[in-house]
Amino acid sequence: MSSKNKSLEIETLRGLACLLLVLYHVIGPLGGGLKIDLGSPLRVLADSMVYVRMPLFTFISGYIYSIYKIRGNDFSAYFFGKVRRLIVPLFCVGIPFSVLQAVGPGVNKEVDLASALLSFYVPVNHFWFLQAVFIIFMFVGLLEWRGLLHTVRRLYLLLAFAAVVFLLPPFAVDAFGINGAIYLLPFFVMGMIGHEKVNAIRQSLKVIGPLVFVLISVALVYVAAMDRELIVDRRGLVGLLVGCVSCVALLSSNMRAQWLIWLGGYSYGIFLFHVLFAATSRLVLGRLGVSNEGALVLSGLVCGLLGPVVLSSIFSRFALTSTLFLGERAARKKTPAAVTLPQS
Repeated sequence: MSSKNKSLEIETLRGLACLLLVLYHVIGPLGGGLKIDLGSPLRVLADSMVYVRMPLFTFISGYIYSIYKIRGNDFSAYFFGKVRRLIVPLFCVGIPFSVLQAVGPGVNKEVDLASALLSFYVPVNHFWFLQAVFIIFMFVGLLEWRGLLHTVRRLYLLLAFAAVVFLLPPFAVDAFGINGAIYLLPFFVMGMIGHEKVNAIRQSLKVIGPLVFVLISVALVYVAAMDRELIVDRRGLVGLLVGCVSCVALLSSNMRAQWLIWLGGYSYGIFLFHVLFAATSRLVLGRLGVSNEGALVLSGLVCGLLGPVVLSSIFSRFALTSTLFLGERAARKKTPAAVTLPQS
C-alpha cells in the first residue's frame, strides 16, 4: 500500500494477524509444533484463536482489495499481477519448503516427497492460503470486471452466497485449495463491505465493538479450556458468525500500535517464511537441551517474526529475488512486502 493510502489502523490489524499466525504455528496444532498436550494454557491459547486468525487475515485482504480493485477492462493485467504476487512464490517458496520438509530430519509433520512436489495442486502446508486467495481474487475480480459488484447491496448478496457455500460439505479433493477458498470467501467479502462502510462502523461501534471482541476472546478461551472439540470445527455456523463479528469489531476499534504497524509492513514475508525460522529455533534450542515451553514459544515467536523481516529486506534489494520469493514487481523500488497474506 502506498504511503498516502496506508491506513495505520489496518496496518495495526495486519500486524496483529501476523502475531496470531506465528504464535499458532509456534505452538502448533495438537501433535505438531512443540507438541504441547491438552490442558496446557498454551494449547488453550492456540485453539482459542481458530475462529479469528485466518478470518482476520482474509478480512484485511478483502478490505485492501477494495482500495485497489480491478477497474476498467484490463483484466489481463490484474490476472498476471496476481499470478506474480501469489503463484510465483507458491512455486519458488512453497514447493521447495514442502520438499525440504519431506526430506529433512527433525520435522514434526511427515510429508512424502510426491505430495510435496504436487503441493501446488493439493496443498500440504500453510501455503494453501496462496492458492485459496488466488481463487478468490479471480472470482471476485471477474465479478467486478463484469460490473456485478458496483453497489453495497450486491456485496451483501455475494456475502449471502459465500455464507451458504461456506456451510456446505467440503470437496473430497482439495484441488488447488478450493476448500480453503470456500472457507475464506465470506471473510474476504466482509472485508470489502468493511471498506465501504468503515466510517459508519467506526462511528456506530466505536465503544461496543472493542468490548464485543474482548467478550468473544474470553468466551473462546473458556470454551477451548473446557472442551476443545467444541471449538476446532472452523466450517460451521458458529465459526462463520464469530469470525465475521470479530473482524468487524476489530475494525471498529480504530486501534493503532507502532510495533504492529511495523510488523504489518512485512506481513507477506512473515507469512511465507515464518515456519522456517520458528522450526529452526525449536530445533536449535532442542539440541541445546532447552525444554521450557515458555522459552521455546518466546524464541519461536521472535524468530518467526523477525527472521522473515530480515530475509524480506534482503530479497527486496534485488529484482530477481524480489519477484521470485516475494512476488513483487521487478521494476519497483524495493520496499517491505505489504500485502496481507498468511490455520493451516
